[in-house]
Amino acid sequence: MSTQLILSGLRSQYPETDEHELRKLLYIRRLGREISEKIFTHTDFLPKWEENTAAEPQIIFLVTKQLNTLKIPYYISGSVASIIYGEERFTKDADLVIRIFPFHIPKFVQVFENEFVISAGAIQAALQGRRAFNMIHIGTAFKIDFYPISDDDDLEIDAFARRRLNDIGTGEVWLASAEDVILAKLRWFRKGGEVSWRDVLGVLKVQGESLDFAYLSAQAQRFGLKDLFDQAREDAG
Repeated sequence: MSTQLILSGLRSQYPETDEHELRKLLYIRRLGREISEKIFTHTDFLPKWEENTAAEPQIIFLVTKQLNTLKIPYYISGSVASIIYGEERFTKDADLVIRIFPFHIPKFVQVFENEFVISAGAIQAALQGRRAFNMIHIGTAFKIDFYPISDDDDLEIDAFARRRLNDIGTGEVWLASAEDVILAKLRWFRKGGEVSWRDVLGVLKVQGESLDFAYLSAQAQRFGLKDLFDQAREDAG
């Protein structure tokens, strides 16, 4: 729906522009010119848009299915998980925590390069620098952010141990538990991710007493998030 609203605004702003160019403008607005230009070089850019190859759940399931084939463990966290457990909001990306090693990279790129903008060099650099990398779906501009798990990140390690299968309508995927989504979002908020606070409150409100508050309290204390957790509980009512 948000895509259609943005397109509507662009049509008003550029009434003489054809649909193909409007869609390019949409990509540039979402992703910036540099990344968008890479997408436009794909000759099937427009056909893939027209097919609407996938709504977000279909894209996510496609990605997780390939990860299973590659035997790369993962779980979904971030905004997608907080929407599943909490309140609906717009998102243009999905966050996946994965256990990936350099030897995975060639096959990883091979299975995704026809549907996504992806770079082996960027993945290699991300693994060396212990940071995230991403790929972008050509047909929809939906972004998949990958967060390689760190051996010294006990919060993510614990979340991996507690992940659970969840049916998102297109198939089953591994999802972080609601409690671990809250903890991850609190950590993001501590680092300056303002939208994470809203996500935390949404999960707390929707999940309510089904949450394991003993686990949440203990983990929040362990990872220096107790003050934020207590405030979130108060704000959520």
